This record gives sequence, C-alpha cells and structure tokens, in this order.
Amino acid sequence: MSLLEYELEEETLLAAPRRREFEYEQLLEGPEYAVVGGRDDRFHIPARRTRPGTLLYPFTTICWLEILNASGGLLGTGTGTLIAPQVVLTAKHCLMNVSPPRGRRARAVGSWYPQVRVSPGTGRAPAGALVRPANPASLIAPSSRFRAHPELDFGIAVLPRPFLRPGRPFMLLQPRSAARTATLLTIAGYPCDKPRGSMWGHSDRIPLVRESSEHLFYRIDTCPGHSGSPIWLLGGRGVRILLGVHTSGPARALGAPAACANDPITRRCRPTGAPVRPVGGTNAGVRVTCEVIDTILRWCRELGVRELPQFDRAQYRRACGRRA
Repeated sequence: MSLLEYELEEETLLAAPRRREFEYEQLLEGPEYAVVGGRDDRFHIPARRTRPGTLLYPFTTICWLEILNASGGLLGTGTGTLIAPQVVLTAKHCLMNVSPPRGRRARAVGSWYPQVRVSPGTGRAPAGALVRPANPASLIAPSSRFRAHPELDFGIAVLPRPFLRPGRPFMLLQPRSAARTATLLTIAGYPCDKPRGSMWGHSDRIPLVRESSEHLFYRIDTCPGHSGSPIWLLGGRGVRILLGVHTSGPARALGAPAACANDPITRRCRPTGAPVRPVGGTNAGVRVTCEVIDTILRWCRELGVRELPQFDRAQYRRACGRRA
C-alpha cells in the first residue's frame, strides 16, 4: 500500500471479518523477520505534524528502544508501544537474551539485558535530523523494572517515572475474536535497514494469513528492529485498537543470509537504506488476549504503576467472562 493510500484509507476503512485456525508450532519455525511477497511496501513516517508523522497520534506512542549494557553501550535496538505514561509493551526478546529462540512457545526465559532507553515518537525530520519529541526526550528503564511472559514473546518495561508527553490517548488493548479481526492492519517501528531512529510502517488490506488462539500471522513487511512493534487497526471514532505485538517471521534456511541483509559483504542488515530482498512466508506476532491483558495489569500493579493501561472493558467482559 502506498503512502497516499494509507493516508486516505486510515480515515475511512471499516473492519472486515475473517477467520482461519492453524497450529502455531507447526507454522512458525524461527525468529527471523522479513519483507514478504513480491516487493518492499514499507513507507517512511517522518518527524512531522502531517499524517503519517511521528508527531501525531498514534505514532507518538511508538517507541524507539535502545538496548544497553550496564555501562550504557548499545547492544541493539527494537520497538515498543507506550500503553500508559510509564508502561512500554514490547517483545520479550527486546528485554532479554531469550533461549531457546524467540517466537516459540517455551518456558525458558533467558537473561535480562541490563537496561533499555525508551524514546517515544522518535523520527527523522525531512532534512534527516533525529528528533525525539517526547518530554522528557528519553527515559531509561533498568532490568529490575522488566517483566516478561514465561512462554509467549511479550513483556513490559515500566519506566521510573511517567512521560509528560505524549499524553492520552494511548492505543486501546482489546481481546478481539478472530472472526472480528480486521483485514487492514498496520505495523510501525524501527527496522535495521533504515537510518537509526527512523520510523517505517506498512498497512496491508489483506486477510490474516493464519491465526491461532495466541498468535497472528500476516504478510505485512518488517525487518529486524521492528520487534515489539504494535499491530493495530483503526476503530470507530478514530480509536486505535492494539491487537498484538510483532515478534517474528519465516524461518531462514541453513547458510542463507540473515533477513533484510542489505550488505552484500557482511550479509547483515545495515542502516544504510539499501534495498532488501523480499522472501516468501509470513511474519507473526503475539495477539492481545484475556491472558495478555490480565498479565500486563498484574505486572503493572506489582511495580506500583499509578495509571494503568487502557483496555476495552465491555469487550473484555464479553470475551473473558469477568471484570478486570
């Protein structure tokens, strides 16, 4: 989908139901991410106040994550979503060195990374300068304020204090049934093949390729660094409904280049903006379910969060059969 099509359709598209049930373990074999299909359809979301821009909701709530060692050195980058003023939802493997590989349901949880720097709404201005528009521009969460699911690839980082900007609204968590999952979904984050701190997204009006009770499967284009990105749809009255956390994609054959490898010499993904090669298969993410919402709220209460993440309470009662 082109940038113009995205700008037009985000304001007008209605949800369309589709359901297909498959077993997660049989379909997702590895931790890679990929530009899937015949071409790379991702579009740049620059730091600007016209849509889509990182200075406008919901992009203001999408966070560039810089994973740091104990002395502040950079270990890697990822993406998260600010779902409350001091709560960041992301992939578990952005918070810890997961073993066995991320993307699989496994009880082993690995070891925590020491800390992560969180910068909501970060983007590159049209002239190329890095812009961190939040107030404060960044906050660092230590590993003592991380929580991760023992089996699924999602977790949260609770910041030592809340961001003053961005404020509300935040994306709304919703345990949406497979039959009511829209065909147009959006993923936006910070891929490894683009200049560091630049946000890129893709919206695709296609049916979900596969679903399970815990995961979503799709052909939305991503690259490493998109890990932890929100998977969302446009609901009524401009509400953005957060349906999942992007985590993984098609497996890589033994000896093949890493996903999104755009450096022919190192066969790695470099932030040069050089083209990447599309591959077959599907990308995937952990879907928001009753268990996911319950777990996030429990973690927040354990860590003394005052303003809890927002979720669709009416839908929660219908889907989960209880009040949170």
